Amino acid sequence: MKIFRSLSVLLLCVGLFSCDAPRLNPLDPQNPDYQFAALDGVVKTFTGPPQPITGVSVFWKPQNILLTTDANGYFKLDNLPKQDGWLYFQKDGFSSDSTLVQWNNQKTFHVDMFLHSIPRLDSLAIYTSVENRYPDVQKYKLTIQAGITDTEGNVDSVFVVANQLNFNKQLNYNPSSRSYQNDFSQTDLGLQSMDEGIGKIFNIIVKDKQKRIFNIGSSTIKRIIKQEVLPETPSNKQTVGSTPTLRWTRFLPGFNFRYMVQIYTDEVSPVLVWQKDNISKDDIQVISGATLSIGDYFWVIWSIDDFQDRCRSKPASFVVQ
Repeated sequence: MKIFRSLSVLLLCVGLFSCDAPRLNPLDPQNPDYQFAALDGVVKTFTGPPQPITGVSVFWKPQNILLTTDANGYFKLDNLPKQDGWLYFQKDGFSSDSTLVQWNNQKTFHVDMFLHSIPRLDSLAIYTSVENRYPDVQKYKLTIQAGITDTEGNVDSVFVVANQLNFNKQLNYNPSSRSYQNDFSQTDLGLQSMDEGIGKIFNIIVKDKQKRIFNIGSSTIKRIIKQEVLPETPSNKQTVGSTPTLRWTRFLPGFNFRYMVQIYTDEVSPVLVWQKDNISKDDIQVISGATLSIGDYFWVIWSIDDFQDRCRSKPASFVVQ
């Protein structure tokens, strides 16, 4: 009798929880009164064709749950209380985003999220130039050149910002160098002396077409080369042949550097006719690589350090006959 009673109870339980019976188990997702839900989604790149993004941090704020997308850009959260809330997405190299999840009596919610890539700073040169002029004048300039990869074509404008100097200026795109760049004078920087800018942080700021702002990198002014290389010959309208040898005094500034030599026509608007870069710091002369026609010329020599900071000599004139 007891065996029969136990068997009856067992059959009753099986019947209650079978697929044909009402869903009374509170943990059964098919139960109409089931209070939990599932949230899943896929994260892809915004640019087409969209590609899955692995390793995206996905944060479900209501329950403080953090997980990451798999190799297919997929994520899933099970057994969630049906509480509306925000879902956040973050990954280095992409603009963070979020979406509001509202269940509205649904037991499942699917999200397709497309993240914008952040413009990438590939190169950044921040260097000073000093030009020595007669009789004894030095002209200072700061050059900033930023190479930026913009896979989405979404860059609106690029700025350089130095908060310590209260400096904020736009960089212009140069198609020939494929970079954003500009030259700034000491006055542009608002400095009494260019030395005041040494060590100050210059940030490269990108604004995209959706008006989002990104700080993609920074650098500082490392050095101002005030020591001058002195040209020896030819100079003072000295007469030379069509391939002159240019000679200068040995330069010993106390840091690593290279030389660059330039020859210009000596006229109101000088024209660069020959240039040679990457001359060893141990050299004190170089032969012109261009055959110069009869006329008036001048040449200058630059010292350039490892940070691209540079200083130009006073011009030395000569005549080719």
